[in-house]
Amino acid sequence: MKKILFIAVALIMVATFVGCTTSTAAEQTTTQATETTAAAAEQTTTTAEATTEAGKVFKVAVSLPAANNAWQAKLLEFVNAEIAKETSGQFDFTVKNAVDDADQLNILTTFKDGGYDLMVILPGNGTLLTSICVQIYESGTKTVILDRGIESDKYTCLLMGDNYGGGVNAANYIGEFLGGKGDLAVLRSYVGTPIDLERYSGFTDTLKEKYPDMKILVEGDGEFNREAGLAAMTDILPAYDHIDGVYTQDDETALGAYNAIKNANRTDIKIITGFGGTKGAYELIKAGDPIYKASMSYFPSMGADGIRMAIKILKGEPFEKDNILPTYVVTTENVDQFMEFAY
Repeated sequence: MKKILFIAVALIMVATFVGCTTSTAAEQTTTQATETTAAAAEQTTTTAEATTEAGKVFKVAVSLPAANNAWQAKLLEFVNAEIAKETSGQFDFTVKNAVDDADQLNILTTFKDGGYDLMVILPGNGTLLTSICVQIYESGTKTVILDRGIESDKYTCLLMGDNYGGGVNAANYIGEFLGGKGDLAVLRSYVGTPIDLERYSGFTDTLKEKYPDMKILVEGDGEFNREAGLAAMTDILPAYDHIDGVYTQDDETALGAYNAIKNANRTDIKIITGFGGTKGAYELIKAGDPIYKASMSYFPSMGADGIRMAIKILKGEPFEKDNILPTYVVTTENVDQFMEFAY
């Protein structure tokens, strides 16, 4: 009897142990399943977010001034060529050239409310367009300011040539050529705009510091084109019977001024320098022209740089806020190195 009772008790203990073990295993399995499901759900959510971001189409607006000179026309070519290379479907570009400064202001005002993720802006008049560029930036749209600066540091990225340095280079070149003495004419570029002030200040600051015996007799506005350069120099020449050198802030302006000098048969002018890098200027330099001596050059290929920078920013890649490209002094000695970049 005691033996039977012992066996019965043993069986009950075994059953209880098995039941506890089975319950614990079941709970563990349920817990693991729940955790796995939660992890899977979390992974699915993350993947979905990544897929949504990867599938986003970024809207990019490109605002340019009128392509009314060789530099701007070539820059537009570089912009369009670089956009054509982007075939991922992730970027939707809108490119608009303005007729004039007022038109560019209207275009940018419309762009501001267009839902763009980023705008590449080459401000024809940096002073006039500073306010709208700042408004666009403060609205949350990223901005790449190209070639010509604005009167604010409220932008995502700046990409431009060294305009001040170009003015410094021109003053040094003309100063050394003339032996530190001489009377000068200066043809500016839309007087008072940021790009004009940079090129002008670099020149005049260097004259004051290094060439105090050189004097600026007269200034005109060359407006980045041959017609304005021709008109400005044509007006200046009769008023001054002796000018030693001419500093212009654009090669197109310089070519117009050069023609005015030739038309007037002036032999007193010993040197004229330009800025930019047109084929016409480079050809004169290469040929050893007696007065067209040098061009302070950076190139419209920065249009492509601007598009690449926009894509880099939107992809979340690292970038520098301020990017200043060097300005080269192109002369007879090195013009062949730069001829392929001329426009």
